[in-house]
Formats: sequence, C-alpha cells, structure tokens
Amino acid sequence: MPEKFKLTKPIMVNGAEVSELPYDFENMSAKDKLNAGKEMKMAGYPPSNAEELDSDYHFFLFAKAVTKADPNIDSTDILRISAKDSREAGKLARHFFYFDSGE
Repeated sequence: MPEKFKLTKPIMVNGAEVSELPYDFENMSAKDKLNAGKEMKMAGYPPSNAEELDSDYHFFLFAKAVTKADPNIDSTDILRISAKDSREAGKLARHFFYFDSGE
C-alpha cells in the first residue's frame, strides 16, 4: 500500500484539489528510476555527476514514485507543488535510495 505525502499547500489534479500525494518507492523498477532521470533531462534540468547529492534528481524520483502509486497523477502535476513541499519530497527519495540501503 502506498505511503502518503501531505502537502502544505494543495494543488489541483484532474480538476480536484489534492492535499496529499501517494508514493511508492518499494515497487519502482530500474526502468522507473532511469525514466526519472530522462524526465529530469527533458524538463531542462542537467544531471549532476553525483546522483546521491542531486536534489533535483531526488525530486524527480519522488515524482516517479507518485506516478507509480497513482497513474492518474501526471509528473507535470507534481511539478506544481510548493517549493517547500518539493524539498521535503526530495528528502524522502534521497533517504530511501541512498541512506536506507544499509550501506
């Protein structure tokens, strides 16, 4: 079951106000992770040489986890969340992929 990220400022998604976003890192595939990087590049954000330190990449990983949890939410919807929320959402991805790995 996907976890939920509570937004400090709701956004409109498919004509409805949304105050929380589901996300699912656990069921992301390698292809999902690669596609997050491709979407980031297509949106005009150059990748960093150190992905574990790239906060933009972490946010795009979060966006991919949201679309994984609910395919009715588009990544362009997620780009409209507040800057503060985007920072916190990116932290979730960073922690999951780089600090929760037992390394």
